[in-house]
Amino acid sequence: MRDLLSALGAMLVFPGFMFLLVCAMAFEWVDRRLIARFQGRVGPPWYQPLADLIKLLAKEDVLPEGANETAAAVLPMVALAATLTAALLTPVAGYAPVAFEGDLIVVLFLLSLPTLAYFLAGWVTVGVYSILGGNRSLLQYFSYEVPFLMALSTPAIFSGSWSIAEIVARQRVWGVAVLPLGFALALVGLIGKLKRDPLDIPKAKSEVVGGALTEYSGRKLALWHLAMAMQTVVGIFLLVNLFLGGALPASLPGWAALLLFGIKALGILAALSAFSVLYARLRIDQLAHVGWRVLAPLGLLQILVTLLMGG
Repeated sequence: MRDLLSALGAMLVFPGFMFLLVCAMAFEWVDRRLIARFQGRVGPPWYQPLADLIKLLAKEDVLPEGANETAAAVLPMVALAATLTAALLTPVAGYAPVAFEGDLIVVLFLLSLPTLAYFLAGWVTVGVYSILGGNRSLLQYFSYEVPFLMALSTPAIFSGSWSIAEIVARQRVWGVAVLPLGFALALVGLIGKLKRDPLDIPKAKSEVVGGALTEYSGRKLALWHLAMAMQTVVGIFLLVNLFLGGALPASLPGWAALLLFGIKALGILAALSAFSVLYARLRIDQLAHVGWRVLAPLGLLQILVTLLMGG
């Protein structure tokens, strides 16, 4: 009975749904405030992300004629479920309710599902802009995903384990100090995965209105926004574990470990916010060129250097 309650607590409270929801709202607010400050604006109040979510949940949920209503309802739930499952496998301040050898591979697979669901979301709503945004998301996925996977595999190769907890435990110094190129590639890949500026090509408002989610509204759109906000949190937590030492040293008390982990996560969020302001959006052909002719060779170079370092 105690094990069952512990499992339910992990799924629903920490580090499960409630914790991830609070972090998603907090990270979104910090992100919007930082971008506003960088641009000389004030930014929204602290409750704005939650108010936006509640507003979307209360709005009318409509779809255009000819759209597949069942698929349109299932896809955001698939994206949200995959993100929540990945969160349970990603240690937070040294604690992960589910951990095993190879969990890094499972997390990377789960974080790919929202992108594929986003692509399908454009097709099932039959809108021109939706289909165009979905196609762009798939092209972007092929451009950043291979360098992203290669970058995140380098800490595993260097530490000799595919368990996220083991990778953290075996870091004598932060991974970013040993594998700086891998960290840079992982950061670029995360920007592409989250569809943030300057890689917001699939949802560019000035070009494709809202991309694959143009025809979504109400509860379905709220679930999509929530899934993407939670994916931001999980992606940042993953980078903190693999490249910034997680919550090391292990001797820290629980509150101190969580505070240190949160500071590192906010540091990565600040870097993402700065990139959103500093760089203009790339065209899809420019991203493909950079992804396959620059990022992929650099990813292979980082793996080769990692293997030589390990030897």
